[in-house]
Amino acid sequence: MKRLCSVFCALLVLSCSRPENPGRLATVDLVPSRQRVFAQNDSETPVTSWLPLGMSFASTRTSMLYGLLIQDGTALDGTRKPVGRTLRRGLHIVVRDASAWQPAGSTYRRWYEVSQEGSTRLDWVDSSSVALITAQSGSLKGGFLERKVSIAGGESEYNVLVLCDGDAVSLIDTSVLVFPDAFHPSGATSVSFEDVNADGTPEAVVQAQTIVSLQFLGASPLSWEAWLREKDGRWGAIFRFNSGYGTDQGNSYTATRRAFSSTGAGFLDTVKVTTNLMETTAQGVFGATTETFFLWNGTVYKEDQPWGMPQKASVISGAELKAFPQSTGETVAKLKGGDELFAFDRGDARAAAGGEDGFWLHATTRAGKDGWIRSGLVKLEKIDPLKVNRQVFLGRPAFQPATLPDQPGSQ
Repeated sequence: MKRLCSVFCALLVLSCSRPENPGRLATVDLVPSRQRVFAQNDSETPVTSWLPLGMSFASTRTSMLYGLLIQDGTALDGTRKPVGRTLRRGLHIVVRDASAWQPAGSTYRRWYEVSQEGSTRLDWVDSSSVALITAQSGSLKGGFLERKVSIAGGESEYNVLVLCDGDAVSLIDTSVLVFPDAFHPSGATSVSFEDVNADGTPEAVVQAQTIVSLQFLGASPLSWEAWLREKDGRWGAIFRFNSGYGTDQGNSYTATRRAFSSTGAGFLDTVKVTTNLMETTAQGVFGATTETFFLWNGTVYKEDQPWGMPQKASVISGAELKAFPQSTGETVAKLKGGDELFAFDRGDARAAAGGEDGFWLHATTRAGKDGWIRSGLVKLEKIDPLKVNRQVFLGRPAFQPATLPDQPGSQ
């Protein structure tokens, strides 16, 4: 089955009214277009049915705060006929009920039964005009817009994430954070506002589900989490990790995260993600645990290099840090006894060498000078990641052993 969808829009940004004038909205600004456009070319027999993704009106009706009109809505009666009134953009309404989905080409429509705050009059309005608000903190509001689509031989209910800061509303197709170049049905399962990195500004913490494969429909949705921050009127992710996934074959993983301050200054500049993997093989079930660190680079949390956290290396006596793992190479720094480095003592970050001084370790001085040193010239000590000075090794290029020149005496 070919990939079915191409992306023309990842983010819809709308402007809404200021709190002091809740009945009016500013000009709607759609960036870059109204929606992702679906290219329907499926001719194969459906393998399975799509399942609903994320929150829905039915699942949140008891916890919903209110409905927010994001565009003017025509008031309808119970038979879906106009009654001559318009519900203005920016209006807060009570959403009391929802109709069944009705086919409309490759998509579907539904209507909400609503009332205005303090009024007993009931109207019906198209659901595409209403954001269902489930979280609020000061001027920040979060929720979702329900959607349903025919795709890949099945039907999918999902939602569009809604984030509002004061008078600016953003509609975000959450699949863009996983698949930036293609649409996959995706839906937020929860939205909250928390200062998760202790920088004094709350972030939108979004948990979501996304269909991974439009070809292998037996794969369960990917579960993931993202922290979004608003800047210049746009919400962007500063951190994202996959929290869970499973297949019909029994393979799965679940992950948890913990943020901490590596400098003790309070700002949580490092996030540790622990992933538990389970794989089913002919020999039985295989389990493994991996740890990944995401380091703050001033804008986002960026995944650390694959060698992970280093060890502390203390120089035993005088030594030289070489540009390449060979004794005749260029000297990067001359070291004296007691000098400290960060050394990456792993098979993918060291080069073997003969002699009593052992193999070569890839290392970095506290001043940020990068090179190689013999393992026999240093004393290694595992360090607490809470105490790592991340600035020393942040942004290092990935280690490529194949690019190293041949050295005499290596083995």
